[in-house]
Amino acid sequence: MTSLTFHLARGLGRAWGPGDEVVVTELDHHANVAPWRALAVDRGVTVRTVRMQPDTGTLDWNDLERTIGPRTRLLAIGAASNALGTISDVRAAAALAHAHGALVFVDAVHYAPHRLVDVQEMGCDFLACSAYKFYGPHIGILWGRRELIEAADVPRLDPAPQESPERLETGTQNHEGIVGAAAAVDFLAGLAAPGTPGGRRGALAAAYAELHARGEALLAQLWTALEAIPGLTLFGPRPGQPRTPTLSFVVHGRATTDVAQCLASQGLFASNGDFYASTVIERLGQAPYGVVRLGASCYTSESDVERVVAALRRG
Repeated sequence: MTSLTFHLARGLGRAWGPGDEVVVTELDHHANVAPWRALAVDRGVTVRTVRMQPDTGTLDWNDLERTIGPRTRLLAIGAASNALGTISDVRAAAALAHAHGALVFVDAVHYAPHRLVDVQEMGCDFLACSAYKFYGPHIGILWGRRELIEAADVPRLDPAPQESPERLETGTQNHEGIVGAAAAVDFLAGLAAPGTPGGRRGALAAAYAELHARGEALLAQLWTALEAIPGLTLFGPRPGQPRTPTLSFVVHGRATTDVAQCLASQGLFASNGDFYASTVIERLGQAPYGVVRLGASCYTSESDVERVVAALRRG
């Protein structure tokens, strides 16, 4: 996703210059920030940043409304925070941006494993995600409205196809990754009950509905247990709010690396750090060591949650 975003930003940015603005957010992974900030250096574009609310782990909607204006050319927004699990209201943000004539680019890397992507429902102009997040290989995926892809002045080789989407594809393609990404989608569709109507899309919708319900239940189980542990602080929206089953926390007096290693020694995987969402970590007051992150996937069980809770209670 990162390489694709840099490539697209360069192509779109060739039509922009001083006086034009791009809006990014504090809640985003820097893969959806740095490519747009590069346009400030390359093209003289002004990049404005929407604040997040540390106490809730959500975007400051009032600040978003103040920041987007008649000079905005593009809003870059994440569908879900990889650090906190927060799901943002992309549809409403896109409507606000479009009302000012701006384009909307959505980072759906952390959203795609947990919610079914629907670009029409979101109302976005571009969307990117990464297959490794939904059990596939390391390959990025970019969707865009055809007329916008065809109009983008992307760097390309003269003999390369002019048609979309091929005009965005540089060099020899990662054919193995492409096949693997398609297989990952088939795997997810295969989680639906046999005979689910609506073809592969219908199967995906059914599978994601089940995964969402399971993920919410597991998150609620984990959150309720962890918030009762003295000295442990949880971050992000509480269960029941729009979010993915991704939970971040710190244990006061213990380094995040120590907590992650302690869990690893008991056969439990947790990541720690800033996850390239360093602005989120700074706004939470947890820089430079970051937070510990846990998440539920299609194979996570209630017993897995119980093991994590028991390990953290033991310290």
